[in-house]
Amino acid sequence: MLFSIIIPVYNTERFLKACLDSVAAQDFDDFEVILIDDGSTDGSGRMCDEFCNLFNGRAGRNAKAKVIHQENIGLSGARNRGINEAEGEWLWFIDSDDFIVPDALSIIHERMRFAKGDLYAFQYIKTDENGENPEYIFFRESQETVRIKNEGDLIWHSTNRLLQYKDGWETWGRLFSRNIIRENSLKFKDTKCVFAEDICFLTEYLMCVKLSVFLVNYLYCYRQRADSIMNTVEQKSVIPRMINLLEDVYTEAKRFGKKQVQKEFDKICLTMLLNQIQYKLDELSDDEICAEITEGTNNRTVGKYIKKVSEELKAEAKGDRLRK
Repeated sequence: MLFSIIIPVYNTERFLKACLDSVAAQDFDDFEVILIDDGSTDGSGRMCDEFCNLFNGRAGRNAKAKVIHQENIGLSGARNRGINEAEGEWLWFIDSDDFIVPDALSIIHERMRFAKGDLYAFQYIKTDENGENPEYIFFRESQETVRIKNEGDLIWHSTNRLLQYKDGWETWGRLFSRNIIRENSLKFKDTKCVFAEDICFLTEYLMCVKLSVFLVNYLYCYRQRADSIMNTVEQKSVIPRMINLLEDVYTEAKRFGKKQVQKEFDKICLTMLLNQIQYKLDELSDDEICAEITEGTNNRTVGKYIKKVSEELKAEAKGDRLRK
């Protein structure tokens, strides 16, 4: 099995059919679909069952689908369940309110034939809630393979590309190696504890890879919803959970023996915090932001790095440069 498409599902009845139809429309056949019904209380669970029955009953097709019904444990837990169940060499985490283009897997497979990598990323289309008014989110002009030869490359790529959103940071915009994930015991962290579990997972995954392949193709369609997780987040909880995220990334860097990453961790802290503050925390004042970051200096693991970041942020705030 080449690909495993993992789709956590929770109360997305309105959008789920479009998502599942886009998966069923793939013109490539060597894949499986794993639906994780995470305790849905609407008709989503029933729709998953119906999809699997129809999908598996198609004549002449090798692709297969299965659904797992479980009590609600959240997006990260559902994705981790999918990792455990997956048989494919490459994992694609798709949100159940989004959809993919019909030839997505064929395009990725063709690229894999000519460019070996540990991670495959691509560009995406943002639509409104109705799947209309497309906006093409552009990252790179040409196909490119990025080599991460050492920790210096890892730090540069993290601070200059990933954490500044120059390559995107959503996991649905990439395919991950199942072997790399399992061999390094990588997991999605609980969003109640860390902010932006995708950034956390991807940053830690990059510590384990040497080659990242970027495609210019637009393969994923992200539906921007007013009631999505990211749009309903309580802003006052963001910085404490970002600091938890940083603590987790630092702990993983230590586990993987990334000494240079640990030594220069203030660069990752500063880039991550500034980016989120400038673009996500418009409801908090500079004083509130600085106060919450200062509180983070008490963190046993990354407190000294947060302190350094705090001082730089205060200097920015005094110069009225904190927001772009």
